[in-house]
Amino acid sequence: GSARRAAVLSALAAVVVLACVPLAGATCQTPITPEEAFACTASDASFFKDRFPDTWWTATSPPNNYVPGLSYIKNYYSCCRVCIWSFEFPPTAPVIAMYGPTLDCTGFKSDFTAYDQDKSLSLNQTEMGFYLDKPPNDYLIANNMLNGDSVFRQADIDRSGAISLEEFLLLRHYWAVVHTVKTGPLSAAEDGRSLSVGPLGGLFLDAGMVQAFFTVANSMNMETYFTKFWDTSFTREPVAEELSETLSLMDIDGSTRISLEEHYFRVFADRNGDGWLSKDEYYLSLYKKTNPAGKPDNPYLFPINFILHDWDNDNRITFLERKFVAADVNQDAELTREEWIRGDFPNQYGPFDGHSMTADSGKEPTINTVRFFFYTIFHECATQGLVEYRSSLVSAPWSRSCILDVLIDHKPPFVHALLNTTAECAGGHTFCNIQNGTSDKHAGTHECLSDFDCASGRGCTYFGYCHKQDDLEPLGAIPRWRRWLNNKPPSGYTLDVMKEAMARLKYNYTLTLAPDLRLDDAIAPMPLEDSKKRQGTRPPLTLVLTSAFEPLRYDKEANPINVTRYACTNSLWPSDGFVVVVRTTPDILSNQMGMWYMLGSASFVNFVAVFFFFVLVMGHFFWFFERSLNEDHFRGFYAEGVMDGLWFAMVTVTTVGYGDKVCLTGFGRFFGAFWMLFGLICFGLFGGQVVTQLGEMQQAANIQNVDQIFGLNVGVLTKAYPGELSSIYGFQAREFDTFKDAAEALKRKDVPALIMPHSDVLTYFEVESQYTQKCGNPLKIVGEPLLQDKLQFSIQNTLCACDRCDKPRAGTSVYAAQYITEAINEQMVELAQAGFLDANQEKYLLPATSDSCGPGHGFDIYSIVAMLVSASFYFFLLWFVNSKQTRPVALKLYDKLEGFLLEVAFIIGIKHRSRKYLNAEEEGEVDDEEDHNVLVEQSRSLHIEKYMDKLQELCLGHNSDIRKLQVEVMEGRKTMSRIIRFFTTSGAVILCVVCNVYTTLVIVWGSEIRLSELGASPDSTFTTSLEL
Repeated sequence: GSARRAAVLSALAAVVVLACVPLAGATCQTPITPEEAFACTASDASFFKDRFPDTWWTATSPPNNYVPGLSYIKNYYSCCRVCIWSFEFPPTAPVIAMYGPTLDCTGFKSDFTAYDQDKSLSLNQTEMGFYLDKPPNDYLIANNMLNGDSVFRQADIDRSGAISLEEFLLLRHYWAVVHTVKTGPLSAAEDGRSLSVGPLGGLFLDAGMVQAFFTVANSMNMETYFTKFWDTSFTREPVAEELSETLSLMDIDGSTRISLEEHYFRVFADRNGDGWLSKDEYYLSLYKKTNPAGKPDNPYLFPINFILHDWDNDNRITFLERKFVAADVNQDAELTREEWIRGDFPNQYGPFDGHSMTADSGKEPTINTVRFFFYTIFHECATQGLVEYRSSLVSAPWSRSCILDVLIDHKPPFVHALLNTTAECAGGHTFCNIQNGTSDKHAGTHECLSDFDCASGRGCTYFGYCHKQDDLEPLGAIPRWRRWLNNKPPSGYTLDVMKEAMARLKYNYTLTLAPDLRLDDAIAPMPLEDSKKRQGTRPPLTLVLTSAFEPLRYDKEANPINVTRYACTNSLWPSDGFVVVVRTTPDILSNQMGMWYMLGSASFVNFVAVFFFFVLVMGHFFWFFERSLNEDHFRGFYAEGVMDGLWFAMVTVTTVGYGDKVCLTGFGRFFGAFWMLFGLICFGLFGGQVVTQLGEMQQAANIQNVDQIFGLNVGVLTKAYPGELSSIYGFQAREFDTFKDAAEALKRKDVPALIMPHSDVLTYFEVESQYTQKCGNPLKIVGEPLLQDKLQFSIQNTLCACDRCDKPRAGTSVYAAQYITEAINEQMVELAQAGFLDANQEKYLLPATSDSCGPGHGFDIYSIVAMLVSASFYFFLLWFVNSKQTRPVALKLYDKLEGFLLEVAFIIGIKHRSRKYLNAEEEGEVDDEEDHNVLVEQSRSLHIEKYMDKLQELCLGHNSDIRKLQVEVMEGRKTMSRIIRFFTTSGAVILCVVCNVYTTLVIVWGSEIRLSELGASPDSTFTTSLEL
């Protein structure tokens, strides 16, 4: 314990100080070149090896107080760090190992001198082979567990093409674990290949090797401690928890393989242990420091190599940035699949295809610096989350310092979020501008550039606004200024589900109100500008919490959004999808209403038009065949006879058959039979059509599920894939721009039903207060939600992030989007099992149907009232006329009514006034007028008789001329027939003769016929085969 350590130190301090010898000097304590950083002499190494580690701090001044052994070496004598191996535990004073032949750093320099045969002070690949031929390297290479070329390439830290002394010392320090435990990695490559062709070419340490090294090194420590009478309690093997933490510390990239690059970056390059390299640390390292011309670059004027590593321009180099440069063998700033595998990028942080994207058509996918930037954010946030929550990647940890910026929109009941306005913030309300009585620098906006801009106890976040320090704890959303309306945080069904899922995952997030929110507002995290950049912070991952369908289809410029380029969670609402909306109270379609609808329908009008045409034609047929032999029923005069034919055709085709007119001729009866059958078929089809249309009208008035909208005119949103919806369900789509327009059309009965996004329907019900109307909601949802298994239809209530959205920069590939959305999906399953989703739905989502007026009674009130009024009137009239008391009055009223009607008829000229209502003078005038009319009619009859006699004479003469003309026409037809038969016979004979002659020539001469003799041109050719 600490008491024992203090006692030992006090007992040994005086002796050690007296026995102390001078060490190497200032160059080792504060090296200014990479060479000085590895310049530990043999005497220095022997000095530290012979003394108890906790007394090393007494060797120099400073320090003047106790410093643990490893801390002393790192901070006051760093050149000898290459001679020290640390167990990394306990954290305050880690166990140190440097005893035994395999841990003798002075022998490393002797080996280098022996291998450097050309005395160039560096090892080429051949000279490096001398070292690789030594045990245990030779065994590992022989068994395909180590690749010599990969060892040389990785050991060449500065890519100079040769291994310097410092690089060789680094390799030996790293590979001393293998020399100590006498074995190589125990794990195989993930893709099944041998270690030599797998990640890092086999040059890595795994958990088994590190644990074995701790065991062997501790045994060597115990032997030394016993020999030198040191307290053996200062050396021990780690317990399981300490081993796990040590491996996590050594394995920076989380690959479960500790590479040479990781070892050098953590142990040597990162001198102050803050996790990244500053410019000074970089130029004190072994990394490349020459420009393309081969000259050293200037770390102050233009540090080109530092810039090439620091491609996010935050003035620091993380290990992942260094790892990218080390893995980029061809130095083209892009990693191929092979470079990715060789560079040992672990699959648990996303496969190569999850981070890559084909830049140009026809090229293999690569990962450039932009896409690798997204990888680093994901890697750092997930890895730091592992440490913070002591979990594994299976539980999807995300660091509390990696805040998720969630964009929301006010869409009740799913999201209810309103900000304070100027009116609410007037008067200095505490939830607007003031916190704990002290104001921030920018009180209205709470913007900041540093912590000094914020009130006491508050800090400046990456987003540039002030917050409480304890807000960084994983307790949910960080309040973003300005505060929410009336200090009420956002709520709603979808938002509460997201909050609960993120609370279980311990994710920190902010809520940002974004009016007119669109799916493409989810953008990739990009570095801030230099003026807003804060070292050590990470740009947020912007997510969009959707709560309506319409914003998913098009962006603000009405361009289509490719939904597949975004990673979205499963719907946060199990009832998401599309639904059928109808009127709550269906129309009662009676037979009378159906009849009136049919009389005005297009099908009935079309039938009447076609039917009248057929009746007109058949009426002429009947008159034509019956007029000569059946003049009693079909009069000979056209105007009268055709009307007889039309009447007979109408009576017959309708199968009424009065019998007042019948056909007597054979043709008439034949067409009559045909006409009756036609009538049966015609009216049968029409009756079926009437029944079908009435059924469709009844169906449209009583829709209960999506199967009943087939063939109907259904309303859909223009931005909700109307073509696909109509093809799936077989309806005729009528498009609307907004759901409000569609709902109004449904209320007006312009359409019988709507098929709409479920969330948009409930949002409309909430905003329009449909549930509070008289008799309840005039609209209702019928059937189950539809299309929940189709991506483009089922992301109405989801949390989406940019996966490959190319915003704000082309080539985007953010694997963190898949990581976070899949984690929330797993939480959704647990929330459903726990009943949270059902309880939340009851809390926020009102019932989709409500009708306090009850169902319809089914009676046609108007028809019933009209019938009762009519019956009552006629019963009263019969009683009034037949009753003894009222009959005289009824007769008087009848006479007056009759006179009034006759007077009206006389006035309008449709009837003469009755003599009953004339006086003597008027009656005399009527008699004189009648006598005059009789004389006029007699005179007119005589004239007509005279003219009819003359007309008859003319007709007889015309008939004689017509008969003569008919005789002449018949004789002409006979003559023409003879001429035609003559020419036809002559032509046939000539044709036969020509064919016989041609056939004879072909048979006799065959292919030797000269075409010129047949009248063809001399250069023509003749063939006897048919060419296809």
